[in-house]
Amino acid sequence: MKKATLNKLLASALAVALCVPVLLANPMTVNASVSGNTPSTGGSTGGSTGGSSSDGSVSGNTPSTENPSDGSDSSSSSGTSSSSETSNTGFASGAVSLAFHNTVIIGGKSVKSTVGGVFIATAVNGVAITSPIASVNAAIGLSQADVDAGTNARFYICNSANKEMKAALQSVAAATGKTVGAYLNVDLYTITKKGTVTAIRNTSEPVTMTFGLPGRIANAGSSVSVICIDKDGKSVVMEDTDTDPKTLTINTNVFGVYAIVY
Repeated sequence: MKKATLNKLLASALAVALCVPVLLANPMTVNASVSGNTPSTGGSTGGSTGGSSSDGSVSGNTPSTENPSDGSDSSSSSGTSSSSETSNTGFASGAVSLAFHNTVIIGGKSVKSTVGGVFIATAVNGVAITSPIASVNAAIGLSQADVDAGTNARFYICNSANKEMKAALQSVAAATGKTVGAYLNVDLYTITKKGTVTAIRNTSEPVTMTFGLPGRIANAGSSVSVICIDKDGKSVVMEDTDTDPKTLTINTNVFGVYAIVY
């Protein structure tokens, strides 16, 4: 076997082991309907909680540097999709790659995500970013010229294993009389056509996201919200803005490790 081929195989194996996502996928519809899934605190390893940087890491996720060949439509992909089989209980296992404007079933409703990315979390049943893509691009500092040149927004969401941040969030939740139902790494990136990755820690304007809640949170009978620690070490609370107990909708301008509390 040629050395170059062997190196590629080893790199691919390492990427899978570290939960490295393929952020660009062929269009697909996934089912994230609420069932009784038990939240897990496993997932990718925790990492930096600092500001935006070119290392592509907010919570420890490392995105793929692949990008659409035409640089304008994130529903197309220059690589193969990283996906898993889904069932009526939501995302079964593995990484589910969502392209621009894919439909996700959240709380029994069809929701289109305006931003593509990778969902690998088992602690919640699906996610969609619903702010208009133009608003998201403006909030993360992308001009129309950037978009035309092939730079796109991408998300990566997985269960968090960042012990330090989880302990801090647990303390905040306990101080407010809340119970933590799930910990998530919620990361947002920009990726250029040439593969330059930049992590977004804060946006200039709020971005709207909807999560599907597992049964034990949805049926708790308590108001649900999200707590995050910002780059200055201050806790930020994002309240649920919808009335459906099966879903959680927030307006956020802080990305990193989230605690869903109730």
